[in-house]
Amino acid sequence: MTPAEVITITAAVIALGCVLAAAIADIRRFEIPDGLSIALVATAIVYGLATPGFVWWSHIAAPLGFFALGLFVFSRGWMGGGDIKLMTGIAAWTGLEGLLAQFVATALAGGILALALIVARRVLASPALASRAFASRRAGMPRVFQSDAPLPYAIAIAAGTFWWAAKAWPIA
Repeated sequence: MTPAEVITITAAVIALGCVLAAAIADIRRFEIPDGLSIALVATAIVYGLATPGFVWWSHIAAPLGFFALGLFVFSRGWMGGGDIKLMTGIAAWTGLEGLLAQFVATALAGGILALALIVARRVLASPALASRAFASRRAGMPRVFQSDAPLPYAIAIAAGTFWWAAKAWPIA
């Protein structure tokens, strides 16, 4: 394995680890640390420097374009700021060529996630499960399953990103 291959594989593994960490943080705290989005951009740059023929303009235009779109989406309250920043960091990896596929995969995963959480929250809140024994367990239930909790969209973003990465590797 060449040094460039080691660098590109390491950068990709770190980037995917950041995406996974973002999903976990979103489940636990409904907040995505900014450092993870910054690390995604940094690893995309490292990957690009180690990849001959890397299409720089595409991997610069994609995050800039997505961030501009994201500001509009955020201003309407359709997505959280952490989700927008995470998707912007991922766009540095996808470039323009992969951005639409990753975005569509994320949207589909988001729909599935939303339906799954609606069902889980209704089942867990049903009167049939409201016994005293269950109520004591419900108090310690992760917030993601509570009816008033927001949707941790980084789970869907991670699913869409892992799908895209599996289809797109190697990235140019």
